[in-house]
Amino acid sequence: MKTKYSICILMLSTLLFSFTSCEKEDLDTWVSIEADKTEVAINETVTFNITGNAETYVVYTGDTGHEFAKSYLVITGGKKVDQEEYVLTKASLDTWAPILTAEINAFNVLNPNATLNATTILAGLASLVDKSFYKDTAANRIRELMPTLKTYTDCGILVVTYFTNKSILLTPVGGFATGVALNRYNLSYSYKFDTAGTYVVTLLGTKLSNKDYSGSGYIDDRTSSASEYNYKRNTDSVIIVVK
Repeated sequence: MKTKYSICILMLSTLLFSFTSCEKEDLDTWVSIEADKTEVAINETVTFNITGNAETYVVYTGDTGHEFAKSYLVITGGKKVDQEEYVLTKASLDTWAPILTAEINAFNVLNPNATLNATTILAGLASLVDKSFYKDTAANRIRELMPTLKTYTDCGILVVTYFTNKSILLTPVGGFATGVALNRYNLSYSYKFDTAGTYVVTLLGTKLSNKDYSGSGYIDDRTSSASEYNYKRNTDSVIIVVK
């Protein structure tokens, strides 16, 4: 009986230790990158020695299209840029108003028994100024104001034409710079620079926590969200001069 009791205590202690370990995860992350040579000729191979305790590693070589300073992570600073945000400015409405008024007047001539009130429609559009909308939502709002004048497709075109798309303003010309993801079990990386210049080669390391279950965990909801994980990132860099 005593033996069974001891086994139960041991199993319970192990279980509690497991939970404690999950709660106190060490997310401190360090990475290091060194080059076998820091001055090279064009198209000469540079081999980088990479170490760290991260779980994922990405190298930004620093040449065009691969600058860490122009990466999604740095430029957005955690802001969401994949969320649509269309805004109608007063300046755009002022440009649109005479065009729309002419269309309304022409419609009224052809439809004397179902005329539209230009003043009411323009006032409705004015109420949308400086507010953020998804593209489809903005199109619906426009159509609500003049359903007999514009189709839904027409309204979508009007949103693109007169609303400012602020959802992509953080995206640099040519898109965000990209890095190369490395196999964490084989961290050696080699690269050739095809243009003379000075390049900052940056290593980004990330360590992810275990899933932070909330509510009933996966019992009732088997979806997963990035907000259920904690993470730590760290970077290191080396300068390469190409002559």
